[in-house]
Amino acid sequence: MGSTERRYFSPEIETMPRSEIAALREERLLGDLLPWAYQRSALIREAWDAAGITADDVQSMDDFREKVPFIDKDAIRAFRDRHRDPYGGMLCLDPKMTEIFSAIFSTSGTTGDPTPAPYAGRGPSMLVREFWELGSRPGDYFTYCLFTFRGPGIHDTIRGVGATPVFVDHQPADVPQLVRFSRELRPTAWYNLSGPLVLALEQYSARADVDLAEAFSSYRGVTFAGEPIGPRARRLVEDEWGLELFMHTGVGDVGAATECREHDGYHFWEDTCYLESLDPDGAQPVGDGERGELVSTTLLDKIAPLVRYRSDDLVRITHEQCACGRTHGRVWPLGRKGDEVVVAGRSVLPGDLWEAVERVPETSAGLFQVIRTQREVDRLRLRVGYATEGARGVADVRTRVTESVHEAVGIEPEVELVENELLLRQGPPHKIPRVAKH
Repeated sequence: MGSTERRYFSPEIETMPRSEIAALREERLLGDLLPWAYQRSALIREAWDAAGITADDVQSMDDFREKVPFIDKDAIRAFRDRHRDPYGGMLCLDPKMTEIFSAIFSTSGTTGDPTPAPYAGRGPSMLVREFWELGSRPGDYFTYCLFTFRGPGIHDTIRGVGATPVFVDHQPADVPQLVRFSRELRPTAWYNLSGPLVLALEQYSARADVDLAEAFSSYRGVTFAGEPIGPRARRLVEDEWGLELFMHTGVGDVGAATECREHDGYHFWEDTCYLESLDPDGAQPVGDGERGELVSTTLLDKIAPLVRYRSDDLVRITHEQCACGRTHGRVWPLGRKGDEVVVAGRSVLPGDLWEAVERVPETSAGLFQVIRTQREVDRLRLRVGYATEGARGVADVRTRVTESVHEAVGIEPEVELVENELLLRQGPPHKIPRVAKH
């Protein structure tokens, strides 16, 4: 492993020249992944045959971008329903091959049905690079808060750094255990913090009179994932608890991206995936740094490979070298295309509402949903979670939330208030759906 003081876990890969990254991508994609996926994935073969192409027609990256059709979550679900195939036509190997398969994960199901995700890895994933950047080193303890998500065996990755994982359930009932382990074992890194867990920690700290800054003082870095963090929650975690947050996101279900200590975009690894940023309407490429829809293709997953997968995520991508010295691309999540609501011609995304909701003391947890039946609506309807303890009255809270949102986006909303605990039940442990139909 070399010196524990070095900046990069895999310097030869993380600082690889752009020309070498491009060559490696083409070798893995054109020479290996695409022929395999076309031959073995029923959904990909169906989509390509409908487009009138085969793997032989894709001999260059230009061919790939011009000829290969897109797939999306709806196509996977439709194939699943037509053929009663739980893997939606993506699986390329027999899942009974136990010498290859090690686990079945799933997506969280926040925007629809949870999707099974077979995993065949052994040993550390590419997240070992991020965990090293968090400050985890051989011999350290590493806190791992569990929840259901698509991803590799994180415990193997923690061990790949040389650290020992400390398992804690990602739920309010385990918060005392999390605080206790943090005090007694002094872990140096933590995967993963979320908005609901921040709320649970804040409530526990007030109830038990616990100094979280003292309890968490050993952490060098903590990932935050599932959704963006609101301004008030960030101030609480960073300024009052003293934690350095590293924002973490998935990249179209083919991998993950995480901030480095420069906190200037989320690094994704171009030796593992190929990401495109396309005009959400015309599916044409957008320039570096411009807003577009994330389209992802795996370079390594030969079990259930996603190829030109339209994620519905709006992002900015740059391939400029980061100040940290890493040469791989960086991405900035902007929101989901399907989360946009247009009210009287004005576009509103959940991120536009976060600070306005947090500004009201009773709704400071930032739990809210936009209620919409279609993209364009006549009025902005919100469901907002509130803390009943100390509330001055539901009508008063609703008035203040309405005024705060109106001031922020220039639209007077129709606000439905529900208790925080009820709203948290709408999603998996680490987030809630920010847009709902009813």
